[in-house]
Amino acid sequence: MSSAQQQASSASSNGSRAISWLRALGVICGAPKTLLPYVLPWLLGSLTLAFCYLVVQGVLRQQLLVPPVETPPSLAERGYTSSFLAERIMSEMRVIGRDAGSIPHDALTVSEAQPDIQIPGQDLSYATTVRFLKDVVDRKDVVVHIGITKLGDAADSYVAHVQIEGGVFRSRQGEVPFAGRDMDRFVRDIAAQAMRLAEPNILASHLFTEVQKTKCSLAQCNYGEIVGIYDEVLALPASKQSEWAEAGKAWLLVSQGLAKEAEAQSRDALRRYGDSAILRASLGIALEQQHRIDDALEQLRAGARKSSRTAENLRLLGDVLLHAHRYPEALKAFGEADRMQPDSVYTLHDWGEALIAVGRYNDAIAKFSQAVSLRPDLAPSYAGWGRALELLGEVSEAARRYAQASKLDKAVRSPHEDHIARLGKEYQEVRRSDTPAPDAARRPHSNPPGRRQPEAAQSPIGWTAMLTA
Repeated sequence: MSSAQQQASSASSNGSRAISWLRALGVICGAPKTLLPYVLPWLLGSLTLAFCYLVVQGVLRQQLLVPPVETPPSLAERGYTSSFLAERIMSEMRVIGRDAGSIPHDALTVSEAQPDIQIPGQDLSYATTVRFLKDVVDRKDVVVHIGITKLGDAADSYVAHVQIEGGVFRSRQGEVPFAGRDMDRFVRDIAAQAMRLAEPNILASHLFTEVQKTKCSLAQCNYGEIVGIYDEVLALPASKQSEWAEAGKAWLLVSQGLAKEAEAQSRDALRRYGDSAILRASLGIALEQQHRIDDALEQLRAGARKSSRTAENLRLLGDVLLHAHRYPEALKAFGEADRMQPDSVYTLHDWGEALIAVGRYNDAIAKFSQAVSLRPDLAPSYAGWGRALELLGEVSEAARRYAQASKLDKAVRSPHEDHIARLGKEYQEVRRSDTPAPDAARRPHSNPPGRRQPEAAQSPIGWTAMLTA
């Protein structure tokens, strides 16, 4: 074949390849248009299903709402507008609910800010659909109406009128008097009153947490206000809330070491509320405190099988299984509790403890870190995180977590953990003192006068040995 023929053949081959590539590119570019009639229905169907799921969740979840507060001009002029005060009060109510984990209580319903999702091309949205369906099924949200009025001509003297609409405590009302310029305290008092009227069991649990933070002895702790809230609930015709109040009173007795009295309280309440899952849980905890583990597990399992069970039933079951060293069952219970109520810091913490017990230290760290990301003030989870790190051999990092736990609550650390945190702090101080200054290259290094460098700080190996001794 001549050179000209070879060139012609090569050019023809290259042209064929170019045409093939162009055709392939055209098929790729044209594919979406071709597949669109098939993909679009699936896409719209998926979006519709997701929207319906959100609507169902919204209808089932009863919200606690605070509409704009009726505000006198003297407060509005200082920047305390109707909407601003409503958001501040709701924020304080969320804090009460978040810090109410010491005694089991009914589910928190304080509303969180949520986007109002609009269906394209339709005259309906997530919020309007949820409101309409709640009206149809008679599951309206609980609304806290608040109005603030000025008292006469007195400067900075007000009274807040609080009334509940909807829910089991509808029409309850109260007043919050105030004098002074500490508006933060006024807002907190209004939020506490709103929770006392709308979610009294949650407020009682929050107050119990506050008492526990004082580290009072059993003889010194004053639970009078908490008992008063429970007695108010029991005097009202709201059976579901009454179950939780009865369980709360039993829990108070358990916390005071009065396990037999707590058992009697729970058994008496179960005669009236035989299907109560939470009362089975309170009875189980009272029995565990008496070291009757098999009896406790029987009651806790019975509560976990009830239709009224909550994630707290499963968490408490897992907790007692953990204390009984039945680790696989405990892990299963914590997993089920997490599925029922994701992001519960108490479930995550107890789950982490169980994972440490079976040697799954990295999984435990993941649970503890998730817990403290949700509650940065959760000292026990920092301590648990430190234990998992220490067991992995990461002692210096463990010391840092122990120090964080101690900063929040000195009582959560064991003497060994306290020793590691103290040595970790000393090691960090030595490292900072040995950091060269910018002109260190021009002068010899020396230790500060009168300071002796620990031998363990001379090398990472020595530091680890010092901590683990």
